[in-house]
Amino acid sequence: MSAEQSIQFPHVNGTAPSSFSSSVSTAQPYQRCLVMAGGGFRFGYYLGIYAACQERGKKPDVILASCGAAIAGTIIHHLPDNATRLAWLTSPEMHHFWRGLQANPQKSLLKAIGGVARRALLANDVKRIPDLFNDYLFDIPAVLPLPERMEDTDAPDLAIVAGRLLFSPSEVGQLRAGRKLYEETIFSGQRVAGLLNGMKSPIGSRHYGHSAVSEALAVDTQTPVADAVRASIADMFYFQCHPIGSHYYMGGVLDLFPIEIARKLGREVIMERKGGYNRFIDVPAIRLVLGIDGNRRLQHVLTQSADYWIDTADMETALVKHQISKQLFWLRNRLSLKVPERHEDFVEMIHLQWRYGYQKAIAAFDAGKMR
Repeated sequence: MSAEQSIQFPHVNGTAPSSFSSSVSTAQPYQRCLVMAGGGFRFGYYLGIYAACQERGKKPDVILASCGAAIAGTIIHHLPDNATRLAWLTSPEMHHFWRGLQANPQKSLLKAIGGVARRALLANDVKRIPDLFNDYLFDIPAVLPLPERMEDTDAPDLAIVAGRLLFSPSEVGQLRAGRKLYEETIFSGQRVAGLLNGMKSPIGSRHYGHSAVSEALAVDTQTPVADAVRASIADMFYFQCHPIGSHYYMGGVLDLFPIEIARKLGREVIMERKGGYNRFIDVPAIRLVLGIDGNRRLQHVLTQSADYWIDTADMETALVKHQISKQLFWLRNRLSLKVPERHEDFVEMIHLQWRYGYQKAIAAFDAGKMR
């Protein structure tokens, strides 16, 4: 499996990205749905999970992806084999892309720390409309380095999770007063749309009484894949919300563990058993934006039925070598992303992620189907 070859990025210069490929209008469920939930900058491990699925005869017919995993899902969807996918992810162009990301020039280190402290101290359900337009840490280009879809690929269909903002920039700071602020949106092809017809958003249900998410579940079959991915990675306070047409979208963190949607799509579901949210940083942020307790949501997900659970709860400690992380510069009052400087270290980082995902998935399949 060669990861050293150079691959050009046809979309970096803004050429038209592909659309979702599924044109099947029937509402017949897929045989198997693989949920790719988040992963942050470590999303390379999903390529290893997918390779394990293929090896053990558990290849999914559809991938349901959110946040960083939307990048991995698109690479799988667009490229024909594991070697080409890994080569794309470890290419010098991809390394250059991540090295080029910059901090928001309007967000100093002290402002960023102050924002985390305020959210931790308030730690309440969303009372005012949050500023997802300007309050973010890192700038990321509107056009991501995604490959063109190869027509002869036998990859699964793809569905991507994001959230449409139901408010405008002029309404930021106003009292919420019980108003719903987001509409969960699934970007997909027609077959997924047919299967989800009439379904309500799990995050908008009465189970989460203070949720700022509408009960409606929207399915968008017209948006290009590249825009859907860019919307899905726009996690609050990390990246700026993403405009598509006349609307703005926040990230797939809105429904990071969409097990209910996966059960609608596939007869079998392969899901991760993730570790909990950081209660000082992540939990307050989710409550202030979405009005729900992220760890309570995770626990509710873990009580539900999946056919295979892939245990990635130790990911934070298992994947620390050459990782992409935040870097603090106290004297300059700035923060930045720390990305491995040498390309060979970047390649090693991705390979570590790949092996981690592969080994975790193999262990899950060896343990057998959950009863």
